[in-house]
Amino acid sequence: MGILFKVCVVLLACCISFFGRADALQITYFPAPESIDDTRFDYATELLKKALEKTVIPDGPFKMKSGGKMNVGRAFQFLEEGRIVNVGWSSPTVEREEKFIPILIPINKGLLGYRVFLIKKQNREKFSSINTLQELKKLKVGQGHVWNDVEVFKANNFRVVTGPDYEGLFEMLSAERFDYFSRGINEAPKEYEERKDKFPNLFIEQRILLYYPWPKYFFTSKKTPKLAERIERGLRIMIKDGSFEKHFMMHHKQDIERVNLKGRKLFKIHNPLLPPTAPVHQKELWFDPFD
Repeated sequence: MGILFKVCVVLLACCISFFGRADALQITYFPAPESIDDTRFDYATELLKKALEKTVIPDGPFKMKSGGKMNVGRAFQFLEEGRIVNVGWSSPTVEREEKFIPILIPINKGLLGYRVFLIKKQNREKFSSINTLQELKKLKVGQGHVWNDVEVFKANNFRVVTGPDYEGLFEMLSAERFDYFSRGINEAPKEYEERKDKFPNLFIEQRILLYYPWPKYFFTSKKTPKLAERIERGLRIMIKDGSFEKHFMMHHKQDIERVNLKGRKLFKIHNPLLPPTAPVHQKELWFDPFD
């Protein structure tokens, strides 16, 4: 018995030593903020961290860091090659779902599909007279040059003006290079607050709500299926225990209330980029302001 006990003690010590030396899984993610005022990715970064924390006991520790500033196309190229970054989040396309492993859970419950507009204060009357989608299409919408939204707007016959970088789009709006900057309802309030001093004529348009299905997923390389499985498992644990909804509302409740969704005129357009795999019938995964 004494020998057996000593053997067990030795084995236990070896196990403790092994797990103590185990390297933490390195998570290097994209996209990264483009400026000190850019808070667009805080929600997704924290959600990823919380999902991974839900799986630490079975899967081990992890560390997270940003992959640094790079455009989305370049980041996905690195992801495909299995270097520099190993997790990203973006809107899905059929091509992306073929090249990478998509985790088919809309990380922001499709909230980005509900769009409000940043405009100049002096143009409020121009928007107050709009009653049809065709009237809205006569105006120019501003978007980032490589954003997938550009294809959505063009497919729906909007007049699109693009800019090469995120911060420059606010300059372009101020200079009236376009009439409105289409933003998610979780983006516009923060962007307004962070830039109202620099752009005192900035204004959140009050009447119109534009909608198209616009989920964002976490993506991993096809070379790391275990990582994809871990992230999905963590997210589903969060959905089941209510921490996903808590995280969502903690970040977005104030913005949702502020933009007065139910008091707006809703225009719907189609998203030609939306893959057929999108879980559109799983209502628990989507935000619906009119439910």
